[in-house]
Amino acid sequence: MDYNQNFQQQYSRLNPQQKQAVDQIEGPVMVIAGAGTGKTQTLALRIANILQQGQAPPSSILSLSFTESAVNNMRQRLLSVIGPSAYQVKIYTFHSFCQTIINHHLDRFSFAKEMIAIDQVEKIKIIDQIIDDLPIDSPLKPWGDNYFYQRSIISNIQQLKREDISPSDLDQLLSSQTKFIESAMSFYPQLKSLRLNKDIESQLLKVVDSLLHIDPTSPLHRQIDYYLNLYRQGFYQKGDCSKCSAKNQTINFKNVLIDFLDKLQKNQPKQLEFAQIYKQYQPQIKQQGFYDFEDMITLVVKEFEKDADFLAEYQETIHYILVDEYQDTNASQNKIVEMISSYFDRPNLFVVGDDDQSIFRFQGASLENLLHFYHQYRPEVVVLTNNYRSHQLILDSSKSVIQNNQNRISQHIKQVDKSLVSQKDYDSTPINLYTASSPLDEDYFIVNKIKQLIKNSVDPSQIAVFYRNNKDANDLSFLLNQAGIKHHLSLPTNILKNSHINHLIQLLNYISQPQHDYLLARLLNFDFFKFNQVDLLKIFSFSRHQSISLFSLISDPDQLDQIQPSLKKSTLSKLKRLVKHLAWAQKQQHNLNLDSFFIKFLHKFSITKYLLAQPDHFNLLSQLNAFYQFLKIELAKNDRLDLKSFLSQLQQYIDNDIAIPFADYSEDSSLVQLMTVHKAKGLEFEHVFLYKCLDKVWSNPRKTNYLPLPSGLIKTEIAQFSADSNEEERRLFYVALTRAKKQIYISYSLHSTQDKDQSPAQFISEIDSHLIEQIKTNTKPLSQSLSLLFSPPSSPLDQSTQSYLKNYLSQHYCLTITHLNSYLNCPFCFYLKNILRIPMKKNKSASMGTAIHQALASLYQQPQQKISTILDIFNQTLDKQGLSGKDHQSASQQGQAILSAYYQHYQPQIKPAKWLEYDFRSENLHLDQVPITGKIDKIEVLDTKTAGSSDIVVTDFKTGNPQNSSSKADYFRQLIFYKILIDQSYTFKNYHFKSAMIDYVKAKTDGSFRQWIVDIDDQQVEDLKKLIQQTYQKILNLDFFSFGSQCK
Repeated sequence: MDYNQNFQQQYSRLNPQQKQAVDQIEGPVMVIAGAGTGKTQTLALRIANILQQGQAPPSSILSLSFTESAVNNMRQRLLSVIGPSAYQVKIYTFHSFCQTIINHHLDRFSFAKEMIAIDQVEKIKIIDQIIDDLPIDSPLKPWGDNYFYQRSIISNIQQLKREDISPSDLDQLLSSQTKFIESAMSFYPQLKSLRLNKDIESQLLKVVDSLLHIDPTSPLHRQIDYYLNLYRQGFYQKGDCSKCSAKNQTINFKNVLIDFLDKLQKNQPKQLEFAQIYKQYQPQIKQQGFYDFEDMITLVVKEFEKDADFLAEYQETIHYILVDEYQDTNASQNKIVEMISSYFDRPNLFVVGDDDQSIFRFQGASLENLLHFYHQYRPEVVVLTNNYRSHQLILDSSKSVIQNNQNRISQHIKQVDKSLVSQKDYDSTPINLYTASSPLDEDYFIVNKIKQLIKNSVDPSQIAVFYRNNKDANDLSFLLNQAGIKHHLSLPTNILKNSHINHLIQLLNYISQPQHDYLLARLLNFDFFKFNQVDLLKIFSFSRHQSISLFSLISDPDQLDQIQPSLKKSTLSKLKRLVKHLAWAQKQQHNLNLDSFFIKFLHKFSITKYLLAQPDHFNLLSQLNAFYQFLKIELAKNDRLDLKSFLSQLQQYIDNDIAIPFADYSEDSSLVQLMTVHKAKGLEFEHVFLYKCLDKVWSNPRKTNYLPLPSGLIKTEIAQFSADSNEEERRLFYVALTRAKKQIYISYSLHSTQDKDQSPAQFISEIDSHLIEQIKTNTKPLSQSLSLLFSPPSSPLDQSTQSYLKNYLSQHYCLTITHLNSYLNCPFCFYLKNILRIPMKKNKSASMGTAIHQALASLYQQPQQKISTILDIFNQTLDKQGLSGKDHQSASQQGQAILSAYYQHYQPQIKPAKWLEYDFRSENLHLDQVPITGKIDKIEVLDTKTAGSSDIVVTDFKTGNPQNSSSKADYFRQLIFYKILIDQSYTFKNYHFKSAMIDYVKAKTDGSFRQWIVDIDDQQVEDLKKLIQQTYQKILNLDFFSFGSQCK
C-alpha cells in the first residue's frame, strides 16, 4: 500500500479546522473537539503529518490516552494511515507509560521488584487496623459502626494521590483552614442575627467583606468571593438553589453563607483525623510489601524531580506529545506531561478535549484543565464544530441543555464557539419523549419499540439503552429476554457472583468445615451432582427425624437402606462416589500444597469436565481460570497458605463486595446494547434510549459525602465552587444525547413500583420545546405488559463460543513460539491450554526449569557469584512453585546437582550478558498483521561487527535431556522465531543477528555438555514467516478441533 498516497487522500477529506490542527505541528496546540467531530482522525493524521514532514522518527512521538481500548483504537487508526510505522509510535495510557519507565529502570524503582500492587482487600485490612487503633471517641470511629468511614477514607486517599497531594500538603491546607475557621466564626453570631430590613444588604456585605479579609490566599477566600459574585449576578432568587427558599435574595445569600460555615466547622474534626490516617497509611502499606496503583505516576514524577539527567533522558527522546481527553487528566498526569515538555518554553504539546464531556471527576479529573493549559502555554486554539455523527436537531437539543452550565470554556476564551453543525443528511426528527404511567409501562414501551426497529431492518447493534446506574437495567433486561430480544447487558463481571464459581466455593467450604451439615445440604442440591430431587427430600427428612447428621447418613449404606420408599440405585451410587471424594479432599487439603490440591480437586470432582459440557463453556472456564489465578496470587503472598486461610481471605472479598479481576471477552457487539452513560462515552448508535430519566436519578442526585476533603486540593481548579450541583450530571446527559446518530427516545414513569409520584429529570425541560415530541401514552391494556412479563421465555440461544473466541483473539491474542509449537503439535491441546486456559498443575520438571532459569539469569548477570549464592536463588525460586513436599525435595536435589555441574564447567569463562530474559511484550511487535512476542533467555553482544553493526548471539537454556532429539524441530523453529523478533524490534535495529544457540544446562551421561549453535539463513526465516501467518489465520478461524499424532 502507498501510505503517502493514503495519507494525502485522508488529509484531503479533513475540514479546514481539522487541517489547521493537523498542520500546526510545532508549539503548543489546544483542540476543543466537540462530540462527533472526528478528534481521533485528527490526532492520527497529525502524527502522520509529523512523520510526513520528516520532523522526527516515530519513536519520538508520545501519544497518551486514558484507556487501553483508546490506545488500541488509536494504534489501529494510525496503522491504517501510516502502516507498520504505527507500531513504533509511543501510544500509552498514563499508567502504562509510567509502568514502562519503571520497568526500564528497575535500579531506580526498587519497589517494583520488592513490592506488589496492593489489592482492595489488603487495603481494607490496613485501614481497618488503623481505625481499630483510633481512640474510642474519634469522629471517624462511630460507636454503632466503627468502620462506617472505611470506604470514604480509601476513596479520599486515592483522590489525594491522583492529585499529587502528600500528607504534608494536606496538613498545610488544614492548618490554613483551621485558622480561617477560627477567625470566621467570630463573625458567625453577627451573620446569624441578621434580619430582613432596609439595611440588611449593607450589613451582610460588611460581614462578607470581613470574611474576605481573613486570608486572601486561602481557597475559602475564593469560595466566598465566588458566592458574592453569584449574589451580584442575582443568582440567589427563590428556588434557584437548595438554600433559596426565601423570597428575598439577600436572605438566601445569608443562608448560603451560614450553611457554608456550618459545614466547615462540622467537617473540620473529621478532616483533621483523616489527615492522621493518611500519614499512617503509606508507611503501613510499605511495611507490608505493597504499593498503591496511584503511586506509579507519583513515583516517576518524584524521580524526575530528583534527577534532572533522568528527566533529560526522556526529554531528549520525546519531541512531540499528544494527549487525548485532556479535560479528564488529574494533577499527577498533568505533572508528567509538563515535566517532559518543560525543556522548551513553547513545547510541541498537543492536547484534545471538551469540557462539556468531562464526566470522570471521580477519577481525579478537573474541568479546568483546558483553562490551565491555555493560561500556561498560550497555545494556538482550534475548535472542531463539524459533527459527523448526528442530525442537527439532536445537536440543537444537546446544545439547549449544556448551555445551562455556568462553567464552560467558551465563557473564558472569547474565540471559542462550540455550536456543533451537522454534516449528516439524516432526516431530522425531534427527540421522542414517552411519559409512562408505571415502570412496567416504560419497560414495555422500550421493548416494543426495539422490536419494531429490528422488524424494520435496523441492525440490533445500532440500538442502545443508556441508564444512570447499573441496577436500573435489571427489569428491562428481564423483559427483553422474555420478548426474545438478544442483548448485551454491560455490567462489571464479578466471578464470585457466578453460580458455578459460587458452588465451587461452597464445596471447598464444606471440605474445610465438614461439621456444618447445612453446607452439605446445599451442595447436594447443586445441579452439578444431579441428585434426584425426591431422593434428596427423603434423605433430608430421614436425617431430621432420626437426628442423624447428614454426612453420617450418606456415608452409612445400612442407614440409607432404612429409608423408605427406597432410594434409586443411581442415587446410592452417586452418594458413594461423593463420600469417597469428600473423604479424599478432607485428608489431602492438609497434605498437599494448596495449588496442587486445587488442581487435583477439580479433576477428582470432574468440575472441569462438567464446565466443558456447558453451552457457555468458554466463559465459564475463563472465570474458573480467573479464580485459579487469584488463588495463585494469594499463594505467592503466603506460600504456607492452606485451604481454610484461603477461604477466609475469599470471604473478605465476598463480605466487602469486591470483584476478583476478570477480563470478559464475551461481549457481543452485534446485539442490542444496554449500558450506563459512563460506559457509553466514545461510542455511537443510530437509535438511543435514555431510560428512567427521573429527577434524583439523572438530575439532582442524592449525593452524600460523609467525609469531604477540604477545598483547594485540585491544583488546576478555577471554578470549583459551582452553585449548580447539576453541572456534572448535565454533562453526563449531554454525552448521552450526543451518542445518537438518528433517533433519541427519552422515557420516565410518573409513578414508582410503590406507586409513589415521580418527577422527570430537570434536563428534559431544558430541551427547547420545539425540538421535542411527546409520544402518545401506550393505549394497550396493562394486561398485555403483564402477559409479556410473566410469559415463558422464548429460549434465546446463548452467545456462541465462536463469538467469545473471535472477540478475544482479534483483540487480545499475541502469538508466541510456545503457542506456535503447541498448535502445530496438537490444535486441540493448544485450545485447552492457551485459549481456554484450563488450570493445570505445574509439574516438577517445569517448576525446576523455572528455578534453574532464574539462577542462570543471576549467574550471567554477575558471573563472580559463588555457587552457594546461585543455589540459594534456585531454592528461593523453587519454594514459590507450589510443589508438594516429595516433588519439592526431588526437584531441589536434581536442580542443585545440575547447576553445580554447569557452574563448575562454565563459570571461569562466563562473561556478563548484555540482556537477560529480554521480554518483547512492551514493544508491541507485529509480523505484518500478526502480533508476536516472546522472551529470550540471554542476548550477548560480540566483539565482531557485520556491515558496521555489532553482532549478537541469542541463547535459550534447556533443562531437558540433551540426548533427546524429539524436540529438535521445535527448538530450531524457536531460534528462527527469535531472529524474527530481533529483526522486528526497534531496540535491536543497530545490531546484527549472528547466530542462535540452545544451551543444554544438564550434562550428558558422560559428563560432557552440549551447546547447539545454529546459523539461520533467509529462506528459513521466510518459511517460518509463512507458517506463522498460516497458523495465526487458523487460530483466528477457530481451527482447533483436530488432534496431534502424539496427543494423549
